[in-house]
Amino acid sequence: MERIKKGPYQPMNIQFPRKTVGTSKRSFHSKWYYDYNWLEYSQTLDAAFCFPCRCFALQLTSKRGHSDLAFIKKGFTNWNIGPQKLCAHQTSETHIASMFSMSEDLKNNPIDIILENEKKLELSQREEKRQKNRIFLKQLIDVIITIVKGGRALRGHDESQFSNEKGLFLEIVNLMSRHDPLMKKYLEDSPKNVTYLSHQIQNEILQSILNVVQRTITSQICNKPISIISDDTTDAGHHEQMSVVVRYFDMDLFVPVERFICLKRILSVNSNAIFLELSEIMSTYNLNWNDVVSVCFDGASTMSGCISGVQTKCKEENSRIMYVHCYAHCLNLVLVDACTTRRNIPMIFDFFGVVQLCYSFIEGSTVRHAILEKISKDTNIQLKTMKSLSTTRWACRAEAVASLKHNYLALIPAIEEIISSTSATDVCAKGRGLLFQIKSFNFILGLEIMQPVLQLINKVSKMLQTENYDFLSGMANVKALRLALLDMRTEEYLKKIFDTSVSIYSNKTQFVQETKESELRISAFYPVMVHSIDERFSQDTIQAIHAVDSLLNMDISQTELSYLSKTFQCDIEKLEIEFVVIPVRSCTCERSFSKLTLVKSKLRSTMKQERLNALMVLTVEQEMAVNVDADAVIDDFKIAVDFKRRMSL
Repeated sequence: MERIKKGPYQPMNIQFPRKTVGTSKRSFHSKWYYDYNWLEYSQTLDAAFCFPCRCFALQLTSKRGHSDLAFIKKGFTNWNIGPQKLCAHQTSETHIASMFSMSEDLKNNPIDIILENEKKLELSQREEKRQKNRIFLKQLIDVIITIVKGGRALRGHDESQFSNEKGLFLEIVNLMSRHDPLMKKYLEDSPKNVTYLSHQIQNEILQSILNVVQRTITSQICNKPISIISDDTTDAGHHEQMSVVVRYFDMDLFVPVERFICLKRILSVNSNAIFLELSEIMSTYNLNWNDVVSVCFDGASTMSGCISGVQTKCKEENSRIMYVHCYAHCLNLVLVDACTTRRNIPMIFDFFGVVQLCYSFIEGSTVRHAILEKISKDTNIQLKTMKSLSTTRWACRAEAVASLKHNYLALIPAIEEIISSTSATDVCAKGRGLLFQIKSFNFILGLEIMQPVLQLINKVSKMLQTENYDFLSGMANVKALRLALLDMRTEEYLKKIFDTSVSIYSNKTQFVQETKESELRISAFYPVMVHSIDERFSQDTIQAIHAVDSLLNMDISQTELSYLSKTFQCDIEKLEIEFVVIPVRSCTCERSFSKLTLVKSKLRSTMKQERLNALMVLTVEQEMAVNVDADAVIDDFKIAVDFKRRMSL
């Protein structure tokens, strides 16, 4: 006790021995006493010691394995790195605990109180370190979510220390460490195997975030009426991917909500394999087929087949399940039926061929596009971007025809100038053929017919694609479109289109007016479209739509009431909830495919399915990703592995 009261031995006015370290001579410095009052010097050993650690460190059983024996037994002699080592030792857990024990001993406290206080200090230090570790990990989680929700790549080409292509994750972490002292201190002081910046840790954090999001979705949809929406596509790695969305009614928001829950790779595209994958996803989210009100797929026979299709297998699990063929798909198919069938309406079939040829001719060369821009500038016509036709992109036809009609007066002189200035014989020949076609009466007539119709269809298509859209509104819009098409079959409207086309057409002698006007009445495509609407939208949900509509208007028949009772098997209050859960379209799956092209591109085509699924869920469900509980993510991350993490969490 008397020795402890005297404090450390710190000789001052002596000549400290110098020894050779490398090419220089080094020695102990007495000025270190002022910076570290716990430091003492042994003249016999020419070594430095920590006075409190030498007296108490070996008594701290919990710190024995972490003690620095250089300052306790052996003595510290590496004078060339003295300041760094002294600073590191002063912040070590062993030194802090020894200082505390010495202060308690000087107070003459009993040994049991000293041990108890020491234990409390140790626990408080552990908790403080644990909280700092959690704060650091929360920062990593925020960085990952910020990058992932935008569809960006986490990793870079070269993640070595001096690389300039480390990737967004490491670059943002390094940027934050410059402005955040806590993160900077952690990265500098932590061992190299506990930085938690490796790609394995990234995957584990991603999986933990996904687990928390999945649990949140499960709590929202469990034991509620739901609908399953599914569609598939091919990704950049030539893998068939199935997107699965669940639609349910949110009682807090009081609106139907659709959640993207999974992107599953399917190795076979037959109905049995797809149904088994859907069943596995259902079990993952603890969902029951008895809670499924409807399923929404595309019109492929594998999905919609009434004998062995996926919808039939779903009905085998629950006979009340209704199958919905996506209304947006149906409307697009109506347009395809009317525009790509030469047998019914050859004029419209040829018209779209010329539209696509015009796009390919002008946009296929930067020189030809520049000529069109010059002509439009000279004639003071504001150009609209020309669009290509596509069988899968629903709005492309309306956009392509609208832009061509807007650019028509600039296109003709542009093509004429291209013909006169080109030295390529094939371009000249194509230009002459295209010029003849777009100046023909049939093309002008097709332009006048198609532009208003396509705008109507495009408007209805966009409304069908909006979120929280219900069946009654969807069917009402389809009926309104059908009536609008029927109104276009009047004599007045047809004559107006014909007269406008005649006024635009320049070669009045190419045709006999009476013959063309009669041909317009016969070959106009409105009857084909009306018939196609009636055929495409005659689904097994139509009866339910009419019955619910009658119920809401308080004009329901006994037959409709029996149908509703048999189909939904619930009281009137719950019937409306189950009805609005039925989806009108599968556009959420289509939107997820747009995200898939960002997440899995040609440069990122080799990632594993687990990582891809986690990235997709966080990219599509951005709101849930941003609002995820970071503490829950850390708790899941902590127990995600079979061993104890090096970082205390």
